[in-house]
Amino acid sequence: MNRRSALVSATLVPLLALTTVLHMPQAKAQSMCPPSPVYAGPAVRSAPGAVWQKDFKRSIDGTLPAALQASLGDALDKMLAHVPAASVAVAIPGQGTWTATRGLARKEPPQPVAPDQQFQVASTAKTLTAGVVLQLVEEQKLRLADTVDRWFPDAPNAKLITIEQLLRHTSGLVSFNALPSFGTNYRTPADIIALGTAQKPQFCPGTQWSYTNTGYAMLGVIIEKIEGAPLADVLSKRLLEPLSLTRSVMRQPGVELPVATGHEAGRPVEAPDQYATPYAAGALASTAGDLVRFWHALLAGQVLPEATVHRMFTGMPPMLGVYSGSNSFYGMGVQLYDVPDGPGLMLGHSGGIEGFTSIVAYVPGDDVYIAVSFNEKKVPAEAGLWALLRAVRAYRVLN
Repeated sequence: MNRRSALVSATLVPLLALTTVLHMPQAKAQSMCPPSPVYAGPAVRSAPGAVWQKDFKRSIDGTLPAALQASLGDALDKMLAHVPAASVAVAIPGQGTWTATRGLARKEPPQPVAPDQQFQVASTAKTLTAGVVLQLVEEQKLRLADTVDRWFPDAPNAKLITIEQLLRHTSGLVSFNALPSFGTNYRTPADIIALGTAQKPQFCPGTQWSYTNTGYAMLGVIIEKIEGAPLADVLSKRLLEPLSLTRSVMRQPGVELPVATGHEAGRPVEAPDQYATPYAAGALASTAGDLVRFWHALLAGQVLPEATVHRMFTGMPPMLGVYSGSNSFYGMGVQLYDVPDGPGLMLGHSGGIEGFTSIVAYVPGDDVYIAVSFNEKKVPAEAGLWALLRAVRAYRVLN
């Protein structure tokens, strides 16, 4: 993180980057792992019961007050001193939603962003993947206790790793993008899963936590096998179309999309096909507005039964290692953030990929949804969320 930047100095610690992964020091061979694991990591957390007292069914349709929109717009303009472009959204239940996309889709040569232009939103896609998996569980097409040997018989600990452990990052599998052989060219789902499962497990399934994109790629393949259709089509049918997420699509190799260009330290990143590689772990192109609409629908029980949504936020291990100090905990495709000197408690998910950072979260204390995507890898989207939340808080003090 560039701490010399005024914007970044006001941020949270970056909470999730698709291009980093926690390495656990202890690895155990498959034969050493017990069939009934006991979690031995740091204490887990769950979303406080008070969170679920909120009326999540309140609409976010409508328009926020003009004075609040102006304040949010000023905050966005200040962000653009540090990033080429941003897609942002703020939704207040019972009042309405404000969205904006401003800046340069590409700095060299300069190209302004179009309204509602898509950004790569990386690991925020994991919540959509988890949503589909849990829908399949509700439909009894899958069980959380199912082991992956049915689909991946050659994976390490295949007869022990469960669907729930893949969702929670407690499988022990190495993340494919942490390997030197990963490269920058497009890799198929089979390739990236083979990369991760060829490595010695980091720990016995269910005993520790370690962020692994390999597990979510496996979930994508499992979805395809059960549904008999490509993941992109399943997501569209089950989530994108029913929720009118018209600006969201899974990136596929060789398919051009009007996505903003990613940047690193202000220089464009040329990696269009690379964005398709993360697959179910983070290949989504979207907008802040769509991310907010999805999270509102999720918490409102429009994607899954409310009890299932609550379970997604239970038994969440802390995100340690490279995530130390982030005050973040991981559930089933979701994160619980707790930043007392900033936004406070939040429910959401962050993401980062070459040239982009993103976050979407609901802040219970302020009763507001916020999503931010930057096309600059060096500036965490959490900085933008905090700036927008401060604008909301300042407006409420004066009004």
